[in-house]
Amino acid sequence: MRESKLLQLRNQSVFAPYFTDFVAQKRALGNKYDACVEALNLFDDFCMKHVVEKPVITEELYLNWCRQRPNENATTQNIRIQYVQLFCKYLHNNGMDAPYVFHPLPKRDRKFIPYIFTEEEITRLISAIDKHNSVPAVGTPIRHLVHPVLFRVLCGCGLRINEALTLKTEDVDLSQGIFLIREAKGGKDRMIVLSNSLKEICCAYRAEPVIQEYGHEYFFPNRDHGYYDSSTVYADFRKYLLLSGIPHRGRGHGPRLHDLRHTFAVRVLSNWQREGKDLYTCLPILQTYLGHSQLSATEKYLRLVPELYSQVTGAFEAEFGNVFPEVQYEER
Repeated sequence: MRESKLLQLRNQSVFAPYFTDFVAQKRALGNKYDACVEALNLFDDFCMKHVVEKPVITEELYLNWCRQRPNENATTQNIRIQYVQLFCKYLHNNGMDAPYVFHPLPKRDRKFIPYIFTEEEITRLISAIDKHNSVPAVGTPIRHLVHPVLFRVLCGCGLRINEALTLKTEDVDLSQGIFLIREAKGGKDRMIVLSNSLKEICCAYRAEPVIQEYGHEYFFPNRDHGYYDSSTVYADFRKYLLLSGIPHRGRGHGPRLHDLRHTFAVRVLSNWQREGKDLYTCLPILQTYLGHSQLSATEKYLRLVPELYSQVTGAFEAEFGNVFPEVQYEER
């Protein structure tokens, strides 16, 4: 089994020994805690920039840290503040001055609705990707081979973009049509089974001599034998949207690259509905496949397709509706 590589603290500021002990305690409980380490590294840089000389989080320092940054969405802001608050709680529990432990977090905008691609739009998108990558581009000797397969995997497997980009060649078994996704969100491993058609595409892709040359470590290698940065792939995704005639609705409104994953989940549920399957019985299967830690994260997809949601709630009402008797209220 491949050794798990945990994100390391930079530890440049006066808080370095406290960061180390805090993260060590969390990891001793079995938590990967990489997202927290990433936030603490940002806070570490922030403290260095503001020349913090004593391990004290002052009001001025904290409020500056909480300010929303240019081009930062509310969710990202909320997450980095939350992790520093957990660190403040650690300081507080160890007898240090950290008065902002229970300071309220910024409100998160929960109005975002994922963009669900139609089948016709997915067809146009893939066609645009194939056409754009029909020949090698200058300076990118393998992108024309990687992107058509990468985007088919994103559409056909519902992977998170970083799960696909960091997929190791040693974790792919094309004879069985299986991807092993290691150390995914929540630190969990899971297996992804490919359709026969996608398996054939992946086999043909890996048989390309240039892919064999570059792809010793990563299944979707870049020209440096490493893997693509997700921001680079997103920039190309925006270009492919334009070429396929699918308009982008502006920052925060999609379509986002992650919406390919949302679309996959909704299409699976729609197919199950057409096949007459019990969706609540099937939901845990989709939960495991997507790598969700809680079933509620998978249930949200039911609300994206009203007929699916009404099917489930209707079945629940028919089964359990008589458990709670109807209450008659007097008019006031």
